[in-house]
Amino acid sequence: MESSSSEKSRNSTEGSTEGVTMFSQIRKGLRAVLKLKIVGLYLSTSGKYRLISPEPQHDPSSRLAKRQRVMFPPFTELGFNQLALPLNDPPTLTHVTTAEYISHLGRPIFATRWASGSGDLRDDLLGFALSKLAPDHADITINVLACLAARFAVEFRPRNERQEDIEHGLVENHMRYCIGADSHLRMMTTAPSEPLLAEAAFEYLQYVCHSPAWVLKIVSMNLDTWGIHQGDRGEFVMSLIWMAARDAVVVGRASSLLNRRPWDPSRHSVISIVDFMKKLVPIGFHPELEHMVPSVGDGTDKFLQAFEGCRLWCNHFIQVQDYKVINTRFLCALLSNGVGVLCAPNQTGIDLLWVGLKGDEIREDNLVLILGQAKNDRRYGTETASHILDAMNPIKLDICAGGHSVPIIRMVFALASRNPGVTLVRPPFRSSERKSKRSSFTSYDFWFAGVDPSTFGCVTDQEARRYLELLASSRILYNPPLPVSPLPDYKIMKIPEDLREETAEIGEARVNMRRAANSMRMALEPHFPHTWHDFLFKGKGNKREGEKD
Repeated sequence: MESSSSEKSRNSTEGSTEGVTMFSQIRKGLRAVLKLKIVGLYLSTSGKYRLISPEPQHDPSSRLAKRQRVMFPPFTELGFNQLALPLNDPPTLTHVTTAEYISHLGRPIFATRWASGSGDLRDDLLGFALSKLAPDHADITINVLACLAARFAVEFRPRNERQEDIEHGLVENHMRYCIGADSHLRMMTTAPSEPLLAEAAFEYLQYVCHSPAWVLKIVSMNLDTWGIHQGDRGEFVMSLIWMAARDAVVVGRASSLLNRRPWDPSRHSVISIVDFMKKLVPIGFHPELEHMVPSVGDGTDKFLQAFEGCRLWCNHFIQVQDYKVINTRFLCALLSNGVGVLCAPNQTGIDLLWVGLKGDEIREDNLVLILGQAKNDRRYGTETASHILDAMNPIKLDICAGGHSVPIIRMVFALASRNPGVTLVRPPFRSSERKSKRSSFTSYDFWFAGVDPSTFGCVTDQEARRYLELLASSRILYNPPLPVSPLPDYKIMKIPEDLREETAEIGEARVNMRRAANSMRMALEPHFPHTWHDFLFKGKGNKREGEKD
């Protein structure tokens, strides 16, 4: 079989006003050799694939318009995590936070650049990623959107052609990933888990943009223009605040981009959990934080002692689509990618989850779980609601096994509270000397009310106003579900038996490639780098107590 390829196929669609283009002429020529074993392959980085493969009703061929023939939909599946480096045995945080390991995650473009062997190219790999994600020639507001999409699991819900063009532009120029197109040629896109791109997005938002407050202003002014979904309960704002606390720690280590070159992830981007919490909690509460004891469990260690040596490697969020991913076995893999979890819709008890590590070996009983729940409801104010915290039980949610040795952190953000405040939850007062029922986990709990500098140490007055604007639109009223058009039934078309089998095999392969692009969102092998398969799916990983194969 011979093939013919055409790079930048979008250019071939440009032509005269009469509709005669290079592409139309190529199609005409290919029809003349229809019986020969020739395949035409057209490559494009553009999101405007309708120019190449228009919707059937708009195609000049009447046979296509009448559904007598079917065009192959655009192929969008590309390689993902194919060059991931082997893990140490056992896997360690030190290993997965090297620039070499991180550069081999995601698309091959960064791994091949690393493999070139040039010291200068390796030293400026993060700068190269930044230039691909947020080019200097692009509109700064679109660059901000691209960086947000890379870090915060932004979901697009375009409602008009202009919003579709924005989404397509991110695919063409800003490293957003097109995972497929349906039979109506509607593009489906995602921001895969690529920690290198996420760190580049952090650098743009923190070092290139004027200030975090300016970034929030751009976001609040353009939400309707961009056509993105900002959540229903305030989880988008909660993820922004969590990441703002992390970023404040990282920026405190390097005042400029020059101080971060060459990039050393373990030194520049991995932070301690104590430092993270000190940025999140206002400075006036730091003495109380340091001496805080668990509100749940039998532990008596103060906060500083309990989380000494515990570190956090997280620079972006993904939204998981499978509850099974949210348990300690799979969270080991998410930790290695620097991933924070935006939970699946209707997940019970929690909305966000971060994973820290005690020590260096990545194993289930070393994980530090940070659980969060957002409330954009005025019924919740400064008073702690114990039933909300009780619902964030990691044992009942099957996140970890009973007796998890490392303490956890639970937070509730009552973002719509009329009055600001923060409560470091104390253990319940016991009026009786009788022993209470022993808890199967130990937790340090926090209740944050409102969005104000007196609530969060990483929020200024100017930023608080922008967060409140985002919360005002973070309700279902502003984000009704989009209607889903019924897809045409292609089963009525006759397909030769051998082609049907081949199509099924190709279809399965394409689905698996799409799963690879949706990294770590479901508890299936294709969603994880092959280097994690033995650990997660073949019984060689660390099992939780009492767990069977």
